[in-house]
Amino acid sequence: MATQQHRGEKALVLWDINNCPIPDGHDPFMVVHRIQTALGLVRRCGEISMTAIGNNLTKILGGEDVMRKLSSIGISLKNGHDYQEDLYDWAEKNPPPATMMVIDGHEQLGWLAPTLCDLEHDRDLATPFPLTFTDQCDWDALLSYKLETTTTTSLVNKCNGYRWSCSVCFVAAPSFEDFTTHLKSVEHEFREWDRYASKHALDRTNRNNLPFGRSKELDLLLTQDMLRCQEMVSRKCPGGFRPYKFRSNSQSKAS
Repeated sequence: MATQQHRGEKALVLWDINNCPIPDGHDPFMVVHRIQTALGLVRRCGEISMTAIGNNLTKILGGEDVMRKLSSIGISLKNGHDYQEDLYDWAEKNPPPATMMVIDGHEQLGWLAPTLCDLEHDRDLATPFPLTFTDQCDWDALLSYKLETTTTTSLVNKCNGYRWSCSVCFVAAPSFEDFTTHLKSVEHEFREWDRYASKHALDRTNRNNLPFGRSKELDLLLTQDMLRCQEMVSRKCPGGFRPYKFRSNSQSKAS
């Protein structure tokens, strides 16, 4: 049972919706209510910031309909591949007593453990598989937790940073519609490939390494990038081409 000292403290929920998706047949509103209830079983929180993160939000179970429902109750949506910087930023702005809840897969929470240990905040973890952490719960068990019948209108009373953002393209959208339009754009598709090519050190001067044929618009961007890289090789890199290296959010802020 929560004690008086816990009442009103802030809480952050970071939810990797790719690794811990909303199963078919589950109401997104009720899933969010279960997450908040699980958080309340440990301590009574006041202001809650919740962000659903995914590296391809347009292809999550339920697709755009699920995203729209989550957004309608104040949950921030972030298209990205990590959230470690989000943890540090929120922890810096919200000193203890405060709570951070991370919902993600077993492997991801494993490498995140050192980061969480560095922070003095209360921590709750949820994962699809059992973990060796003390403050953790099973995702399937959380989804099946029995709740009293309730009408959900607004579950989250404070958004975490930008409502709709894409860390791959460094874009903050002004509305849900603009956000989903961006995720479907050829520019975003190119940036996702650009990140993949940099991560795997692909030779961009080799046409066979480029995903031509998806669309005319993407083919144009790929061709421009290939020609740019070929020119770099001929003018500045006589010893061989080094693929462009993706810059993370933290690197961009530091520069």
